[in-house]
Amino acid sequence: MKKLISRKKTKKALNTLAQIADNRSLNEQFRIIRTNIEFVAMGRSMVYLITSSIPGEGKSTITSNIAMAFGQQGKKVLLIDGDMRRPTQNKLFQRMNHTGLSTLLANQHTLDEAIQPLDKYNIDFIPSGPVPPNPAELLASSHLDNLLEVCKGTYDYIFIDSPPLIDIADGPILASKVDGTFLVVRAYRTYKAEIQKSVQILQQANTKVMGYILNDVKKQGQSKNYYVY
Repeated sequence: MKKLISRKKTKKALNTLAQIADNRSLNEQFRIIRTNIEFVAMGRSMVYLITSSIPGEGKSTITSNIAMAFGQQGKKVLLIDGDMRRPTQNKLFQRMNHTGLSTLLANQHTLDEAIQPLDKYNIDFIPSGPVPPNPAELLASSHLDNLLEVCKGTYDYIFIDSPPLIDIADGPILASKVDGTFLVVRAYRTYKAEIQKSVQILQQANTKVMGYILNDVKKQGQSKNYYVY
């Protein structure tokens, strides 16, 4: 199978909230993504999964910035870190991770106890919580369905940061429970075969693939990396 793009070494992608906040080109790209998502949602409360084929494609940073883009617009937004194996969102926001999705689904904490308001970004946040011994079983339970249904009654948009799809059961399980999924693809890293496999996985999960986010593309004539939708 031919590669979509060679998996060559690239400059380290922008991966902190501060770096992105100070970059006008990046902010504009996230506003474009926000506009496209709004067009699809058409005023309904929606739950979206943002995932990737493999680790290292930037999905966690992209998920947090999409959530913040909606928060800046005054929408009621909930960001959930659904990666209970290698959580990232709590590190990006510098938040504690002792309560969260894992303890919520295990009935160890209530929703109010698990939610952390991020007033600076005008969003609410549920971290992944401590790494459980059985992430896939927790995600497959009816507790997650009930959680999302309750949250849809409160929030305009719910964004879930998902583990990569290939070789991990968690992503497809999450995809089967949301209104739509966005697949992040990192330039010069992701193989064509991996993208095709991910699309097949999402189709088997009966989720609607809303679109693809091409990450870390070098704009012609510029030396800095930026995100493209």
